[in-house]
Amino acid sequence: MIWGEPSKTSRFQPLVKATGRHLSQRQKRGPRLYARMLDASYAALKRENRRNIVIGGNTWTGGEVVPLNFIKAMRLPTGRRPRMDLYGHNPFTLRRPNLANAPVAYGTADFSDLDSLAGWLDRFGYRDRRGRHLRLFISEFSLPTDHANHEFNFWVPRRTQALWVRGALRITRRWQRIYTFGYLGLYDDPPRPDGLEVNRGLIDRSGHRKPAYHVFKGG
Repeated sequence: MIWGEPSKTSRFQPLVKATGRHLSQRQKRGPRLYARMLDASYAALKRENRRNIVIGGNTWTGGEVVPLNFIKAMRLPTGRRPRMDLYGHNPFTLRRPNLANAPVAYGTADFSDLDSLAGWLDRFGYRDRRGRHLRLFISEFSLPTDHANHEFNFWVPRRTQALWVRGALRITRRWQRIYTFGYLGLYDDPPRPDGLEVNRGLIDRSGHRKPAYHVFKGG
């Protein structure tokens, strides 16, 4: 995996906010620098071992550069798209995963928008080395429970966490465009003095397994 969430200014620089439909040259600069880094990494890793699987993009739901704009802007100086085997994405969501849902906003992609994300990759010419459509590597999906926290702008009850994880897994099993599904956080985070720790885990700090643990274990 080449970098994590390069569409976020706290993770990658230079990056100029680009949430509108048309990008300036300054707004394209960050995604294009990332494209060069990704493509060079692909070449180096394949030289080392052709079996290495290289994951690129690694966007998340929103960001200073929304996924659609990041996908559109990633180009090499030659005009080609950067090489990769899988497209990585972290589809954090405020709603139960369902591909029938309409998009929330221009260019964003939560779990329910993964079909749109795959369509953008196809439309803008992304392919693996065999010319096939890129599959999706879901690196981080997470649903904080119990109370407000310092990292996410939402939280859900434990029962809802289990229901949404079940929905995400159902889509993963039925739709071949998803290569793998990863959940971020086996355990809840350590407590904080302000009480805003992220209870992202499938197991709480007392070692009790949340309902979502059993859902995830069952696949």
